[in-house]
Amino acid sequence: MGSILPLVRQLCDRGYNVDIYYYRREICEPEACELDYISPHYGINTIPAEKYNGIRAYIGNDRLKIYAFSQMKPFASVPVLRNIVAPILKYQARIAAGQINNQGYDAINLVCNYDMVYMTDMLHYLRGNIVVSMHEVWNHAAPSPTPSPLLKEAINKKCKISVFSENSLRDISHIHGIDMNLVCINPYGLFESFTTLTESELPEELPEKYILFFGYIMPYKGLKILHDAIDIMGESLKDYKIVIAGKGNDPVIGEIKRDDRYLLINRFIHNRELVTLIKQAYVVVCPYLTMSQSGIPQTVFPFGVPIIASDLDGFSEIIAPGVGLLFPTGDPKALAQCLQDMTCHPEERDRISRNILDFTELYPKYDWKMICDKFLCMV
Repeated sequence: MGSILPLVRQLCDRGYNVDIYYYRREICEPEACELDYISPHYGINTIPAEKYNGIRAYIGNDRLKIYAFSQMKPFASVPVLRNIVAPILKYQARIAAGQINNQGYDAINLVCNYDMVYMTDMLHYLRGNIVVSMHEVWNHAAPSPTPSPLLKEAINKKCKISVFSENSLRDISHIHGIDMNLVCINPYGLFESFTTLTESELPEELPEKYILFFGYIMPYKGLKILHDAIDIMGESLKDYKIVIAGKGNDPVIGEIKRDDRYLLINRFIHNRELVTLIKQAYVVVCPYLTMSQSGIPQTVFPFGVPIIASDLDGFSEIIAPGVGLLFPTGDPKALAQCLQDMTCHPEERDRISRNILDFTELYPKYDWKMICDKFLCMV
């Protein structure tokens, strides 16, 4: 939702009516907004407007409606049950797509990842002017030119496809059967709706000064690199702590739990808690080992907090000189040096923070007005 709502706001400001169909039966705290809803039945359910008053206040008018679409669980881990349920899922998708088609929308924007197989039937039955916006075009940990079922359906239907980074644009060019004339890049801007949320106190007591790593914890996000960098820093870390916040697991977690230099918050982080964590952080660190693109900069920059990240293409596109620091991917010594430079020179940190607050002026392609212009040209 963080990458959708600012675009929706722009469209509504320009006089368009926008309907959002959220593909889930139970909705609990989507990214960058507050919305809790459980659908009473499968299919399309209209979410009462009072359930998303905060979102409506952010949009600033009544041109937005939100629906929930849900299907039966496909039992992906049980092949026999999955095969039995598949025709039911296809039927549910056909009925829901028919309802959407009957609305006569000028354009339908399907926002997805390559691996959302459950959206393939929906895309198959949708008609009209369809744009498929893909956050990821393949598994960046194991790239394959064979398109996923969802991407294959988009290719077969000759849908216009939008990707969000130069890195993803290069990736999709290697996919078998892709017509690059139908593909364009339109980055997402800053997730500004996060700034409409107030802070919330966490059950854990936060350190007075800390460096923040947040998000779903997986080995490819390089937590081991950060751990090694902190060991290298030794006493130069001074009185800074390292806060690790998010669900998930990594082999280095065991060592982190035993180290009093860290505060590990290994659970789901609520939106308002995340606002608190970011606003009070000295710097955010992203030592990823691989990625296509990340929403971390778009989440952090609205608060003016600098980021230190590995120099992967997905980061280097947005963390330009003057708005953060990049280090060679997988190099804990270089990360340690970046952390030391930032902590030992608060005036440099403040300069970067000021630049970040002027980010869209410095880099207008991330301005939501320009993003909306490009989207309307595409559809």
